[in-house]
Order: sequence, then structure tokens, then C-alpha cells
Amino acid sequence: MSLTSSNLLISTGILHSGIGLLIPELRDPLLRIATERTTQIADVHDRSERECSFWFQVAGIMMVSQGYLLRNYCQATRKKAPQWFGWYLTGMGTMGVIVMPASGFWLILGQGMFILYQDDNTNDKKSK
Repeated sequence: MSLTSSNLLISTGILHSGIGLLIPELRDPLLRIATERTTQIADVHDRSERECSFWFQVAGIMMVSQGYLLRNYCQATRKKAPQWFGWYLTGMGTMGVIVMPASGFWLILGQGMFILYQDDNTNDKKSK
């Protein structure tokens, strides 16, 4: 189950960054950053676009990183994903859905709930 959780988080991060590269409103400011190597420009509107597209990509990279960390933790400890991490994703997803209902925060909310409600398959069967 925890490998599924980590793979879902990695996939969400890759999807997030990929969408940021496909949508012209997010891709074009990134290209301007790559060309000029800065977000610090005089035009406030362009600066805002650049910063938004930059942080959009950072968020995707962070999701991928968290997914890999979760995978390594679960493999090293042979435990499921920690409950606190499920609450973290559920809380972040809930806040995001409230503020931006037409967004991908639903995926994060679902992944948090998936972690919270997964079976604890590490316990031995109870003896009668």
C-alpha cells in the first residue's frame, strides 16, 4: 500500500510539472526566465507570471521528492506511510480545494485520505 501511495505522489508531481510545461500561460514565463535568468524585472505583471510559473514547477518537483522519500522510508522501515503524512496531505488538499476548487488539489486530498484509510498489514493475525 505504501508503495502505491509513494508512486501516486510521484505521478502527481510529474503530472503537475508536465501540465505546467504544456499550458502556454505557465510555459512562456518559464522560457523567459530561462532566457533572461531572472524573475526580477520591472514589469509587475510579467514578474508575477514568472514567479507563478516558477513555483508551479517547484511544487511538482517537491511532490516527486516527497514521493521518493516516502518510498525510501517505507522500504527501509517495512512500515506503511505514517498517519501524520496522511493528515498533512489531507489538510493541504482540503485547504487547496476550498481556495481553488477547480484544481488538482483533489488529487492531494484523495492521496491523503488513501494513506489515512489504508489497512495496517504489518500486524500479525490475532490468535484465538
